[in-house]
Amino acid sequence: MTSTENSAVVIGVDIGLTGMKAVAFTAAGEAVAIATEASPQTMPRPHWVERDEREFWALFGRMLRTLTTELEAQKREIASIGISAHGDGVWLVNEELTPVRPGILSLDSRAQDTAAKLMEVSGEKLMSITGQGVVPASTGAVLRWLYDNEPEAVESATWFMSAKDFLRMRLTDTVGTDLTEASTAFTNVETQDYDDAAFAAYGLESLKDKAPKIDLSSDVIGEVSYLAHLHTGLPAGLPVIAGVHDVDAGAIGAGAVRPGQLAVMAGTWSINEVISDHPKIGEGWLGRAFVERGRWMNMSISPASSANLEWFVNTLCSADVDAARRAGESPFAFVDREISRVEDTDDPVTFLPFLYGSPLPHDASAAIAGLRAWHTRGHILRGLYEGIAFNHRYHVDGLLGAFDVNEIRVVGGVTRSSIWPQLFADTLNRPIIIPTAAEGGALGTAMLAAVGAGWFSDLEEASAMASETVTVTPGPGVQVQQERYNKFLELIEVHKPWWAKQS
Repeated sequence: MTSTENSAVVIGVDIGLTGMKAVAFTAAGEAVAIATEASPQTMPRPHWVERDEREFWALFGRMLRTLTTELEAQKREIASIGISAHGDGVWLVNEELTPVRPGILSLDSRAQDTAAKLMEVSGEKLMSITGQGVVPASTGAVLRWLYDNEPEAVESATWFMSAKDFLRMRLTDTVGTDLTEASTAFTNVETQDYDDAAFAAYGLESLKDKAPKIDLSSDVIGEVSYLAHLHTGLPAGLPVIAGVHDVDAGAIGAGAVRPGQLAVMAGTWSINEVISDHPKIGEGWLGRAFVERGRWMNMSISPASSANLEWFVNTLCSADVDAARRAGESPFAFVDREISRVEDTDDPVTFLPFLYGSPLPHDASAAIAGLRAWHTRGHILRGLYEGIAFNHRYHVDGLLGAFDVNEIRVVGGVTRSSIWPQLFADTLNRPIIIPTAAEGGALGTAMLAAVGAGWFSDLEEASAMASETVTVTPGPGVQVQQERYNKFLELIEVHKPWWAKQS
């Protein structure tokens, strides 16, 4: 099968923290079928965010059956499939390929104290070996917490893995990972392979044999098994690639595949990352491997982006959400309308978007400051838009100071707004490129699947699938956004002593 056959498609699966989607793409990057499902999580205790594997696999199968039914109706042939998913956290799996406990997700913060202690004792060593420190949801921190608090689960596990590697295992009965997932904790930043010293720095030397083998993201690592065919509707024998961490998939889907390209992803997490052709260590970012050996993805991230807006809308604007759904609109459509009706005042509402976490070395919480009686909900919503953009700038400024960046590409919910993209361009004071393809993470994964299927010789050639873009340039609002960003930083400084007293 060649990429010139009009009936041929590749499937990219994008697993998020609250939803999942599977999209079929042609070689031209056209999405011809899409299926979605919820991606449920449980919070059995404060700071714990987990996922049940049976429900996860069941919903994954239902989503794929919906997609394959549509592709059969279109008489489409599937060439390959790849999966991307939220990374970090951990899944412990036994010899029978069954999880020994629920999967732990990247919004989980049970290992916050563990991460702080690891940074105090081994932070410098880990930075020099792995190119990154320790964040509470990182695989290393979560594994160390399990080692200390649930030793029986760790002992009974044969492998530890990520969410997308769990699904790849279910599809193919093979165990493994890719460069992007492997580099979340235990690989050497120079060699991009597992390093004994990294395991030792975490105090987890005994777990090295539980680490899955590393493949390249576009490598075909197996085929859909007969049982997986029955569960998903995918053809038995369909090639499956190793897949990729979702932050890399989002960048690729945005067309960021070369050194110097910086991708900004405004989703549940604030993801800001630049590709480089050499490793560079710094405290402001995570130096991880990209999908190809000899390239790195340098990420400055925090769980502090558009999930804050989602929380505000779903928690405090339920009547508007219900009305939008009855009208067949996006539940967020009213936000732009409401912001556009208000006058932009000199005394704006300032929002710290730290509902789920922050980029700060504090247990920071969210805050709305400057609220006055004449402010309306539209002013508060604009404050949310600005606060989220300011948090991205907090990350981006550090990357611009450390790496040669020739362009910035933005993806995520922000791009579906008529107001937010201009606000981002003004806040960053740089032109931003927005891909027109709506399903960036799924498209990036599909591009790797297309390389695995032999449609393209490499990822750069496959980037033709994501070639259509629009550019938003900074406007007259740059100075205003700079002044408000300064207030945002001042508000953070004011809160730091208070946050310290709460911990």
